[in-house]
Amino acid sequence: MPVLPADLERALLILGLGGARTIPFVWLIPAFGGPNLPARVRLALGFALSALCFPLVAGRLPSGGAVLWSLLLLREVGVGLVMGFVAACMFRAVEAAGWLTDVLRGANLAEVIAPEQGSRSSPLGELLLLLAVVIFLEMGGAGILATALARSYQAVPLGAASPGPTSLHAAAFLVIAASAKLIEAAIGLAAPALVALLLADMALGALGRAVPQIPVYFVGMPAKALLGVGALLAGLATLDSALTVGFRGFLGLLERAAQLGR
Repeated sequence: MPVLPADLERALLILGLGGARTIPFVWLIPAFGGPNLPARVRLALGFALSALCFPLVAGRLPSGGAVLWSLLLLREVGVGLVMGFVAACMFRAVEAAGWLTDVLRGANLAEVIAPEQGSRSSPLGELLLLLAVVIFLEMGGAGILATALARSYQAVPLGAASPGPTSLHAAAFLVIAASAKLIEAAIGLAAPALVALLLADMALGALGRAVPQIPVYFVGMPAKALLGVGALLAGLATLDSALTVGFRGFLGLLERAAQLGR
């Protein structure tokens, strides 16, 4: 069996170790393709980011046995998962707003199995998620994510000691804060459509009480479906600015995630 040159073996080791942090980061963020992108392409993107971070990893390789390397790999995967989760919450909040609007406008039957994903899909959720990715890329979000990833190597270098209780507490706090902000942002983004649909339910209820002969249920189904879409389209002008502000808030959390070890 041929033996790799020492320099090539070291380079592959650095790329693999860097990929332990960058691949989870890429895997969780829809802006890098999400589930629609084949796994091989996402792995290639992860290793490409690892190659960009090559100088940050190359000078900090620790020396040790297999146990140390195994623990180091686990820590790198953990850092990548925390940062990827915080960054993904920016997009999942927008998708959740679309899901919530679809549920309240009675479009549950539209949640069909997406052929390319093999999972349930919400029409407005998918639409808002794509819009969020476009706005995020337009505001230079990919560069911000790459910068945050590079700073994470300064905050949590490879040669640093194992994370202590303080670092684990900070990571847990960031995950909880990002989850809470996800719920807050989803309800805030869906609020105009939710208010419109609530008023429509009240109007239909009053109409049904005043004129019992009218089949309110069958009249209300298409009316609420169109009203939900109309309220969403009417709010697209403000949705752009709302998403930009929301992304900045999540990016602030991501900056804190990049400093877990400090």
